[in-house]
Amino acid sequence: MSKPRISFLSQDEIETIHNASVKVLENTGIEVMSKEALDILKKAGARVDYERSHATIPRNLVEEALKRAPKTIKYCARNAKYDFVLNKQEPHFCADGGPPFIFDWETGKRRYSTSEDIARCSVIADYLDHVNLLWTLGAGTDVPAPMRCIVDMYTCLRNSEKHFEGDALSAREAQYEIEIASAIVGGKSELKKRPIFSVVICTISPLRYDKGMTEASIELAKAGIPVVIYPMPMAGTTAPATLASTMAISNAEFLTGLVILEFASPGAPVVYAADVGIVDFKTGIGIQSPEGNIMNLALNQLACYYDLPSELEASCSGSKLLDMQAGYEKAISLITHILAAPDIILGLGALEGGRITSPEALIIDNEIIDYALRFVRGLEVNDETLALDVINKVGPGGIFLSEKHTLKHFRERWISRLSDIYSFETWEKGGSKPIDKVAKEKVKQILTTHKPEPIPEDVEKEISQILNRAEAELLK
Repeated sequence: MSKPRISFLSQDEIETIHNASVKVLENTGIEVMSKEALDILKKAGARVDYERSHATIPRNLVEEALKRAPKTIKYCARNAKYDFVLNKQEPHFCADGGPPFIFDWETGKRRYSTSEDIARCSVIADYLDHVNLLWTLGAGTDVPAPMRCIVDMYTCLRNSEKHFEGDALSAREAQYEIEIASAIVGGKSELKKRPIFSVVICTISPLRYDKGMTEASIELAKAGIPVVIYPMPMAGTTAPATLASTMAISNAEFLTGLVILEFASPGAPVVYAADVGIVDFKTGIGIQSPEGNIMNLALNQLACYYDLPSELEASCSGSKLLDMQAGYEKAISLITHILAAPDIILGLGALEGGRITSPEALIIDNEIIDYALRFVRGLEVNDETLALDVINKVGPGGIFLSEKHTLKHFRERWISRLSDIYSFETWEKGGSKPIDKVAKEKVKQILTTHKPEPIPEDVEKEISQILNRAEAELLK
């Protein structure tokens, strides 16, 4: 079967960017605000200046870290039927994470999101067939900041049986998250076998790692929790203006985190992520652009070169509404990223460059993915699909509808589940509904009828005690 694929870099160009990144680490170095991480780097053989919180990392440490990193990672879930493996064979789709705002599906107004919004969106993500995992859809702005990552995680796990990808801003937050997940799966040793959550850490471009997230990632790596390292340099501000140099900085930042984690805990599950950006030089703000997609897709080739699992940001429209701009940006981004086949594609349900969660956008993104997956499946050419015997039988002017061959193959066609594909008259009789209204009705239906399996009552009590301890410590 012919399957289309997309790539931007030649093998020579991939190796050139890799070597450039290594030179950055060897010569320019990296600022690491965590003494614990600096100690790990020094013990491994890096040159460390504690006064400047600075390290230069030699090539051999990068090469050793790449050898230690696992090439496949199993992502597990509360319900084992949602388990999957990151093995570079097919993309998996993640609902977007952490936007402070939400489009209220009842009022249509943009407002700050709450824990209740996270719970509702988690139920929707749990229902949708192409959502394989979810980041926090929204941010619990009604929860005190020191508790937010922990409570958001628990809210998602309560309201979805799928894998959760979240955040931890300190080692203590990471430890409490490990406790909660361990309570759900039956202990820390079981969690190491079945990691039901993963955590994203972001670098501070250019070439900086903060204390909190870095130390959180070390705790998580030691516990066997997958760590997704997300550099986010912006071409022209936190990286040079050219695409190649921005990619070199992004790659150097990732390799730094990989070295820290693989020398902290050899064999730690680490995911290569990319979310490089472009700025509008008139205003200085980040924008959605073709160049951003190109860089992310090219960096996915670096992940393949390293034979590491990968995650890319996509489907994150800059539009503030569910309008034509959101539609074309999401469709183009999703199709091109699926053609590149990273392990995880992030961004479902996001608008305004990831600042808004929209339940209706999440529904529509699921439909776009369904279309895109059929597109990238390509076509098959053989005796059965050419059907010359059927053509000969029916002949000129005939009808193929009643043929057994048609009955055998008609279900292979893509069938819309949300988009209107019928005549104007049929659409008009159905109420002349635009797709955002159809999606809104689907949101209401899901929230009324879909009930994820609850966490057992005894586990809920145990987690309640963990949350009480976390509050007593983190809110004092």
